[in-house]
Amino acid sequence: MIYARQPTEEERIALQHMRRQAIGRVSQRAHLIQLSAQCHPVPELALLFALSRGTVRFWIRRFNAHGPVGLYDDQRSGRPRKVTPHVQETLVTMLQDDPRHEGYLATFWTVAMLSLALVHAVAVRLSASALRVALHELGLRWGRPRLAMPTKGDPEKTRQQWVMAKAVVQAGPEATIWYGDESRLQRLPLLRAMWHWAGEQIRVPTPGTNVTRALFGALNIRTGRWVYLVRERMRTDDFLAFLDFLLVTYPQGPILLIVDNFSSHTAHAVGAWGAAHPRLHLYYLPKYCSHLNPVERIWLRLKNTLAADRLYGSTKVLLETTAAFFAAMTPEQALRWAAA
Repeated sequence: MIYARQPTEEERIALQHMRRQAIGRVSQRAHLIQLSAQCHPVPELALLFALSRGTVRFWIRRFNAHGPVGLYDDQRSGRPRKVTPHVQETLVTMLQDDPRHEGYLATFWTVAMLSLALVHAVAVRLSASALRVALHELGLRWGRPRLAMPTKGDPEKTRQQWVMAKAVVQAGPEATIWYGDESRLQRLPLLRAMWHWAGEQIRVPTPGTNVTRALFGALNIRTGRWVYLVRERMRTDDFLAFLDFLLVTYPQGPILLIVDNFSSHTAHAVGAWGAAHPRLHLYYLPKYCSHLNPVERIWLRLKNTLAADRLYGSTKVLLETTAAFFAAMTPEQALRWAAA
């Protein structure tokens, strides 16, 4: 009759740990060895653990020869991986190419299409689940894209920037240099990411009927002074009203106002107004370069501070809060935010 040898103190601790912590059959084998070392016979252990006597003897011999380490299964070679480095390279090449080049009438790849294409390309057939695992291993995820602005450039950009720079230099210290822009203020809250309790997504109420106002603002880049005008809309006549407002605010000296190419800024009526009011000179940023206007960052600061995730009781309260924001904004803050 064969029995497990008496374990050393270190082996006894290892067997106890394996019995409590190991998974599945390894835990069972550790228990089997402990009982065998207490002189429980092979037939009894076979019946207790529902094993054949040959299997019980096998694990006793393994322990006697190798100790607790011998109770673990040997590494098995298993079936060769289908997703070889060559298959991965083929997948990457396919995903970087248009499906139409492989004969598919589609604009993006799906798992089913990739599976068929792999059969034709490298004669490897993967299940849908195996292919998804392979794509995840390559760092890919299934998700919706987002729209992006086209990458356009204005061929007149350099010339226009030079014209503006030259005008600012030649204007002299008595001239005021402004950047102007407009933004829409609305009661419908802007949604921004925020902290909330897990499983309790915050619900931000809506106004039912959205009410909007147009804010026309200008920043004096020399002093940091900020002026703005509230209008009902952003039409050409509203922009002209803002220009009149600037002339009244600064009744003396030349005014240089730099704006983007919004349609209300370039309308014929604006040109006619400029001819009749030569004290105010309009300059236009290059096309597709509205990000060069520092007033955009003032609007962003305003909306992130006041409009994000909050519904105001009325348009009057919203406008009063906006006025309080601008009243608290110092010239130093305005220049710092504009330069951020």
